[in-house]
Amino acid sequence: MTRDNRLYAAWVVSLIATLGSLYFSEIRHFNPCILCWFQRICMYPLAVILGVAALTGDLRVRRYALPLAGIGVLIALYQNLETWGVVPAPAACTADPSASCGTPWPVWGLNSPLNTVLTIPVLSMIAFTLIIALLGWRRTRAS
Repeated sequence: MTRDNRLYAAWVVSLIATLGSLYFSEIRHFNPCILCWFQRICMYPLAVILGVAALTGDLRVRRYALPLAGIGVLIALYQNLETWGVVPAPAACTADPSASCGTPWPVWGLNSPLNTVLTIPVLSMIAFTLIIALLGWRRTRAS
């Protein structure tokens, strides 16, 4: 069994992201938009897949995890571009105003200046980017 701390770190990032999204929706009662749901579809399996791979030392997990993280980061990037006003909001995001992609949820408290910088879509994009960086290492053979 091979142990790689980057694999454990990727698992921890995915676990924190998964638990964080559940906290925001189930405890803080923030309604996730359609783009948030698609990001969850990519992130939640990563918490399980990377956890099992980290515990078993399976470095081949990258072939399964990287596509999920890649799709997730692209969706998060699109959502951020929409939030920043670069691209128009998808029609699916305007169907339910209580779960709009552009809703500025007060993540850090009502009056925190961090709410304009570290939004939920930005946190998601950071998590997916970290997972990609941690899993994107070049494998070297031990001599």
